Amino acid sequence: MSTTPSANTPPLAPGLPFVGSILALSNDAQDFFYTQYRKLGPVFRVRALGNEFKVLAGPEINMLMGTQPDAFSAWDTWEPVVQDFGGKKTITMLDGPEHARMRRLMRKSFSREALVSNVPQVVALITELIQQQELGQRIPAARFMQQITANILGVLSNDRVPGEYFDDIVTWWTMLLEVHVSHLKPASTLQSARYQHAHQRAKEFASLVFEERKKNRPEIDEDNLLDNLADTSSQDPDFLSHDEALFLTLAGYFAGLDTVANVSSFMLYELLQHPDILAEARAEADRVFAEGVPTPESFRSMHTLHVVAQETLRLYPIAGVLPRKALRDLEYGGYVIKKDEHFMIANAAPHFSPEFYKDPYKFDIDRYREPRNEHKKRGAFAPFGAGPHTCLGAGLAEVQIMLVVATMLRYTEFTMDPANYKLKKAYSPSMTPKGFGIKFNAWRS
Repeated sequence: MSTTPSANTPPLAPGLPFVGSILALSNDAQDFFYTQYRKLGPVFRVRALGNEFKVLAGPEINMLMGTQPDAFSAWDTWEPVVQDFGGKKTITMLDGPEHARMRRLMRKSFSREALVSNVPQVVALITELIQQQELGQRIPAARFMQQITANILGVLSNDRVPGEYFDDIVTWWTMLLEVHVSHLKPASTLQSARYQHAHQRAKEFASLVFEERKKNRPEIDEDNLLDNLADTSSQDPDFLSHDEALFLTLAGYFAGLDTVANVSSFMLYELLQHPDILAEARAEADRVFAEGVPTPESFRSMHTLHVVAQETLRLYPIAGVLPRKALRDLEYGGYVIKKDEHFMIANAAPHFSPEFYKDPYKFDIDRYREPRNEHKKRGAFAPFGAGPHTCLGAGLAEVQIMLVVATMLRYTEFTMDPANYKLKKAYSPSMTPKGFGIKFNAWRS
């Protein structure tokens, strides 16, 4: 199939008649987009089962999302997700002043400072879950990290772990995204008894948490997520309805399930693949825990874990491809994207370009150190998206990943399970290391 563009048509990615590139997309969609970016340039077309869409990639699109945010919208992507919960809109759909207002309501609970100021509590949550595991028993890594992530973010945002509701929240959120965001499953999936039960339980838990806070709210006002949601939904229901407030009450539990948890799992995998880096990271963890739990100052000294986290985020980005709609005609890469056209932004494509990163598929933590600093080229490092819609919890996510892994290194000896595991990426709905497990072999005193 020809990939030579006409004067006004971007090149077409290779594929088969009718089915187009569906096989490559189903195998690893993100890597397919990144590869075509290197071959075809910053704008190209993809066909799959009779449908065609454009992909925009390169550092310039990451910068453009920051300088011209009014040209892009994610409304159509997230509208059915929040509608399923009884709402009309949520933070990922809003733009301009409304988006900024919503971020202010949620910012403190999803900030780096929220974790750094509560390190002892967070470390206790991590160690409690670690100590519940049996030595020598296989632990599915992604699932384990989901539990840790939901517990941490739930406590930081709502002062409550999900407990018995955890499995229901995971089922509800995963199935919802598989239908409406990644389109891995048909809409009929949401009519299943399994989904309906999980949906009901998730909403029950949101109401429980929301109402408990209202009944036990301190007399002194504080910048608290639940208080902010309650006040706003009461005072300005057109901006934030009750159901929309309940949906965001669950953000602490679902926000990291398919993002932070998966990146943490990939980080464990890469450490186990590189024993020298693992030893360096463990020595660093021992040092920062030497006099108790890490302090804000010791966080800044965790140089090895920081660059390991950065390299993991580069290779396995939290938001590597973003669906968008053009709000006006947009020129990019010599082509025009028409108003109301839906397209994909492969914002992490530069992560895999030798133009920016030497030997880009190699796990190399030295690329973030002097004098290389490869990630500092404009638009070249965008694991959390770009522009005003950059992940609200980006700063929190990075320190959380570092602290979880540091705590595991300090208190456990763990190995890969199976020992001969070969990495296989899957999407369910976000990228995850399929079949990757660990086992704790010993507790470290």
